[in-house]
Amino acid sequence: MITNLTNMLVLLTGLSILTISIFSIIGITESYSQTVETKSQSVSNTIHITKDASNSYALSSGSSQIGSFDTTYTIVGSVTSLKESNNLITSTITKDYDSSPIIGYVIAHKSKSDSKSATLANPFADKSTINEKIKSEIQTSINSSQKLKTTKAEIKCNFGMEISDWKCSTHGLLG
Repeated sequence: MITNLTNMLVLLTGLSILTISIFSIIGITESYSQTVETKSQSVSNTIHITKDASNSYALSSGSSQIGSFDTTYTIVGSVTSLKESNNLITSTITKDYDSSPIIGYVIAHKSKSDSKSATLANPFADKSTINEKIKSEIQTSINSSQKLKTTKAEIKCNFGMEISDWKCSTHGLLG
């Protein structure tokens, strides 16, 4: 009886190892085919987005306040790829900015003193205004890139503390 149980345990262990091995081979095959498909695409279709962000804090009497902040996104790719990937570029950057801790501190407009109002207006931009501004600036720059005499372009977007100062600029690249 004990030998039968031992034989069954050995058999089940062997089947488990065989099943895991088969799934591993299938996984490697799928991974390889995805890699091959990716590498078969032209390198010129690759778009690179980098982010450079800085912010400061002021600490006083046991409390912390956000100081200044600035975020720069640099987008580099072929002019054709930029146009074809317009929506993906925009959604990538808006999702990234939406997850930033500074999103709630972007100033909607420079405040002007209004002696007639008894309440203070909210000086901060809401998420939909921020996302719309990002989309508008990126789309304008991608459209500008289509007029360049080069095949590659760089778009730099500077998103600082005040939404009215947000700009993206386009530059042609050689190569």
